[in-house]
Amino acid sequence: MHSSTTLLLIAATTVNAIGIRDDCKDVHIFLAKGNDEPYPGRQGKLAGAICSGLKSCDYEDIQFQNALEDPFCDSVTEGVKNGIKQITAYNKKCPDSKLVVSGYSQGGQVVGDILGGGGGVFFQNCVEPDLQGLNPKTLPGSKIVAAMVFGDTRHTKDQPYNVHSGKGKDGLFPRPAGMLENLASYGDVFRNYCVETDPICAKGDEVETHLNCFDVFTDDVAEWVKERVGEDATTTTAVTKTSTKAKSTAKETSTKEETETTTEAASTTKGASKEATTKDTTTTAVASTTADASSTADSTSLSLRSSHSR
Repeated sequence: MHSSTTLLLIAATTVNAIGIRDDCKDVHIFLAKGNDEPYPGRQGKLAGAICSGLKSCDYEDIQFQNALEDPFCDSVTEGVKNGIKQITAYNKKCPDSKLVVSGYSQGGQVVGDILGGGGGVFFQNCVEPDLQGLNPKTLPGSKIVAAMVFGDTRHTKDQPYNVHSGKGKDGLFPRPAGMLENLASYGDVFRNYCVETDPICAKGDEVETHLNCFDVFTDDVAEWVKERVGEDATTTTAVTKTSTKAKSTAKETSTKEETETTTEAASTTKGASKEATTKDTTTTAVASTTADASSTADSTSLSLRSSHSR
């Protein structure tokens, strides 16, 4: 049986990385990828579905290094800090744009921290420092019209924003009360999607339900986001694609990485993502659900993270 740690990494696609655009769109999506995924990961399919039919829409990746060998907590911390910087920068540049934020698996934890704050002890006893999230009542948080996470490592049972059969289940590392209150303050803006058999968000035993969530949820989520955006989903426009060069400005990285910016609007998801491929992996250990038991997760984190990379 695949362990919970085996799953954080089975999420690879072959779409190029994206950076901040030079032009402003009515709707701009931020994606936080799963562990060891290339940008944009499985969520490229979702971004394409959201933009399909909208008159002015594109997306960018939250920049953070989360390859197999990268420490889990360092990756999450970098993603949270960079995500807040990128969202803030885009809002300053494009104050009228409506913002959408989405995260999958480890990226779900990143997005949850961006909104609700972060911190804690996780895989291999790594420590994420206390991080403050965005305020939904002030800029740029108030410009976020839809935010969602899938297969979240920090899924917490019985929250008002939980969606689907896993809503009554705890994930690997449930959040404390203060963070939950912060997330709940986003009201109808935020949703946390979890299937009860998902080993990451619900401590289930079916690996496939963690890997295929965008095959299951994409259409419904895209429709919900379009309702939140207030656009007519039947509007049809031509597909446009432009490429520019952008550089990540993360303080946490010592080098500047060139990323290819790809603007995708309109009626196809093919340009937004390619089919994720999967690779069989096996493991026998099961990660602990609390920080106190994170020593158990030590033996499983590597195998989980390696399986996301297919």
